Order: sequence, then C-alpha cells, then structure tokens
Amino acid sequence: MANGIIRDNRVNCYSVVETMRVDQYLELVNQAYQNRGGIEKQRQPLRTTTAIRIRDRMVEDLRRGAVLPPVVIGVVVDQTAFAKITPASTSQEVDAIIAAAGSDSISIIDGMQRTTALREAQLHDGVTVSERQMRVEFWITEDANSLLYRMLVLNTGQVPWNLQRQIELIFRSILKEIKQRVPQIEVFTVDDVRRRALGGQFQASEVAELFMVFGARKETIDTKEKLADEFTKLDFIEATSDREFNTMFYGVLGLLSEIDAAFSRYQGEPTTEVHEDDDAGKIRFRKGRDLFASQPARVAFMAAMSQFIYGRPGINKNEKEHATAHAALLANGKQFIVRLNVKTPTEIGQFLDFGTLNQLISRRVGKVGEFERSFFFKAFATLLEERFEVESMVPSWRAY
Repeated sequence: MANGIIRDNRVNCYSVVETMRVDQYLELVNQAYQNRGGIEKQRQPLRTTTAIRIRDRMVEDLRRGAVLPPVVIGVVVDQTAFAKITPASTSQEVDAIIAAAGSDSISIIDGMQRTTALREAQLHDGVTVSERQMRVEFWITEDANSLLYRMLVLNTGQVPWNLQRQIELIFRSILKEIKQRVPQIEVFTVDDVRRRALGGQFQASEVAELFMVFGARKETIDTKEKLADEFTKLDFIEATSDREFNTMFYGVLGLLSEIDAAFSRYQGEPTTEVHEDDDAGKIRFRKGRDLFASQPARVAFMAAMSQFIYGRPGINKNEKEHATAHAALLANGKQFIVRLNVKTPTEIGQFLDFGTLNQLISRRVGKVGEFERSFFFKAFATLLEERFEVESMVPSWRAY
C-alpha cells in the first residue's frame, strides 16, 4: 500500500513510497537487474574478505527477518500517464501506471547491493523470504533527465558508483526517448549484427558516451581518476539541472546526424588507388561518412556544441542563456545543412578537403585517441565561432 506521494517540483517528478512483497519487487526489477549483468557491472567487484563477509551477513540477516532501508527505483512514464498522478492518487492507481510503463522503463538507481542480497536470500529460503514485506521508493518522471539528475544528487558524496556507470544505468530510458525524439538516426544495440553503412547510424554505447561528454562539456572524461570524476560529476549535475537538458542533447544529436548524412553523400574519388605501402594515417578519411564514423570526431562535435550552450566547465550560465545559445546553434546549423544539401557530391568532397585533414591528423602527438579528440574539438569549436559560415572545412582542420 502507498505510504505517501510527494511531488518534487525541482525536477518535476513524484516520490512514491510503497510497501510490497519481496517476490513482487524482484519480479518488477528483474529485467533492470539482468540487463546490467548483476552487481558486478554496477559497482567495483567485491573482492576483499571484509566486503564478502558483509554481503554474507546481509543475506543471513534477511533470512532471519531483517528489514533493509528502502531501495530506490526510477520509472519513466509517458506524458499522459504522468499527468494522471497526484498526491491524492491511490496505490492501485500508481501501481497500474508503473506496470503500464514496461520493464524497459524501470531502473534501480539505489539498491543494487540490497537487491542482490534479496535474490540470494530468496534462493536459500524461497517462500519465507518471498512473502516478507519491504519498502520501495519510486521516483516517477516523464523525463529521463529528471531521473538522471535525481540519481546524481542522490549518489554524490558516496563512493560506490562512478559517473559512467550511473549514466549507463538509466541509458535504456534515454535510448527509448532518442528513438522517439530523434527519428532520423538509427541506433544499434549490442545485439544487432549490423554495422554502420550510412550516415546517421550509431552504436548505442557510442551514443551513451556522446550523452556523457555533452553533460560534462569536454571531449575527454577520465572516469578512473576519482578526483577528476567528482569534478566531472559536479559539471554534469550543473548541466542536467536545466530541465531542457535532454531536449538540447536531442537537438544537437539530430544536428550531428543531419550533417553526417549530408557529408555521406560524398562517396570518395573512384579513381583513387590504394597501395599497400601508403601511410595509413594519410588516407584515414576517404568517403564523407568516414568523418563521423570516427568516435573521437563525434565526441568532439558534441563537446564543442555543449560548451557553446553551457559554457566551459566551471562557468555556469542560467537556463535562459542556455536556451538562447541552443536556439542560435540549431538555427545556424540548419542553414549549414541547407547549404550542404544543394551541393553536388563532388562539391561536398571539395568542401570537406580530406586531403588536408588526412595530412594534418597524421601528425600524431602523444596518445592517438586524446590527440584526435583535441584536434576535432578545436575544429568544431572553430566552426561554431564562424557560425557555420565557411567556404570549406580547411579553417577547422588547421585550427589545432
């Protein structure tokens, strides 16, 4: 039965606390749990003797009737369903809305360790543990960004999760929104056997990284460095505090896709011969679709666009400034696409000038991945400085 419904006006979602049977809870979150591959994919593996003993103690306590703190579950529902929820809603009404949302809209945002312990305890004492009551707090929202913001704030100051794992945790809900809000792109999941053949096709894991860099406002994120990770998380919290964050991300992602499709009309020079002794670095980019087949180029594009909208990390603009910058970016970008689409494929090739790009990017300095991200970040930042009004991409390629 529902113990209370409170609306969070800051991020436009509802906090709903319920008491439910353990087996009902485990059934509800089963797909969310399985899709993450268990606790090992969510937190660092429990390798120490102390950690393993604590897990075993938790399981034993559950078998003996212990009550755990509430787990926190995120649920993304559609706008119509969200509008039906009020502080006066009954538990039956809320339960029906959660059930209708579907398992792919449910995420465990705090409580993976407890869920694992409950599953293990159920294996030992099935009926006894299954019928026991437990508390669950649901965060119900119509916008995955609200859920992400709530999760980041909830876990700030805690050790267990780094930023990447938190983003990946709810990315299924974000991916579902992307398919609805950015229909011009095609996203392949890990189960798809297809590979990118056209502009506008991306792997889900790569889009997840684009989401991360858009929120962090930089082209490189070192999730292994704890201190850097904490500062990145603060930047991400600041960006996602804007209620229109997801809308802006989808707009820029759509822009990337359309530019990718326009560039992809250039199929390369059919008379160009490739010799085995060619310098691979100098022939990296041949066809138009090769540019954004490169994840460093995609990441750099999103980071440059994000900095234009939100400012450099550490500089915090207000939501009105975000909206103004986003609108200007999309307007200039759309005009850029219009100009590209009236060009012939040969003219697209001349505009891209891959000869210059291949020559410059072959001058690798330090780590190749970091160099390419920095190279393309400056390239697209230059494109933004020129409001997309360039005769060719040469100024961008020479910006590094």
